[in-house]
Amino acid sequence: MVYVRALSEPERQALRQEARRAVGRVAERIRMILLSSRGYSVPEIARIFECEEATVREWIRRFEAEGLPGLKDRPRRGRPLCADAAAQERLRRTVQAGPQSAGYSGGTWTVLLLQIHLIAAEGVVLSCATVRRLLLRLDFRWRRPKLVLPQDPAAAAKMQHILERVLHAPADAVLLCLDECDIHLLPVLRAMWMPRGEQAQVPTPGSNRKRGLFGALAPESGRWHYRVVQKKTALEFLAFLEELLRAYPSEPLLLVLDNASIHTAKVVQAWLGAHPSVELLFLPSYAGHRENPVEKVWWRLKQQIAGNRLYGDVDALIAAVRQFFDSFTPEAALRLAA
Repeated sequence: MVYVRALSEPERQALRQEARRAVGRVAERIRMILLSSRGYSVPEIARIFECEEATVREWIRRFEAEGLPGLKDRPRRGRPLCADAAAQERLRRTVQAGPQSAGYSGGTWTVLLLQIHLIAAEGVVLSCATVRRLLLRLDFRWRRPKLVLPQDPAAAAKMQHILERVLHAPADAVLLCLDECDIHLLPVLRAMWMPRGEQAQVPTPGSNRKRGLFGALAPESGRWHYRVVQKKTALEFLAFLEELLRAYPSEPLLLVLDNASIHTAKVVQAWLGAHPSVELLFLPSYAGHRENPVEKVWWRLKQQIAGNRLYGDVDALIAAVRQFFDSFTPEAALRLAA
């Protein structure tokens, strides 16, 4: 009869640990060795695992010769790829260039379209399965892209202008960062803990309603100003500027903000002409989400009051906004702006 050699206690412990970690065939082979060490015969082990007796003998032999590593799967050569290095490089360049560069109207390469293109344009005949394997081998993955904002070519010059105006401003000048956002009755979805296999459900209103918010943050003191409006318009923006003038009646105001149309409207330009103590400093286009600290205030606001939460009506939502800002201290504002 064939039995595995006597196992030391460390060997037995290592086999048991690996059997708990391993899955499938490897775990079965380890258990064959453990049963053999306990006196089970080859025919008995073969009946337990419903395999041939020769299979059990082979794994005992492998373990005797190589130890635990001998029970694991060895690398398999598999069928060789049907594309040489040159064909794989053509595939890489084709995918990176995109289908429009090859004259196709679509914006996305599919495996089938790649197969057709490689045959027609490159003379490379590959199956769809081979194209998919090659894409994975070339480190391509089928994933959703992300949207990015354009870059303002004058961004550096605009930021330099803001810096110079702040550095050369009068000693009593007040710097404020301004921005606007919409607050919706429709809940804002945020990541949350939930049981595995279940997806939490957030109720939605029958119809969405929203209000506009204007905000201004003094990055030096942490002082915060805001205004709730029915709709964000140039006239409401001017009303907010009037509130800021009343808050700082004798100081020059430097207001850093984005290039929204309500900031550059003719009525705003006329108002600025009549109020020379107020100067607007425009951020580079599409840079407000990076450069304006008020964006962080909006993010915190929506996270705290609107994240995964439905209010009964828009008035209750705005009441929550006011309650949030009632407890929004200068210290909290400075931490967000840092």
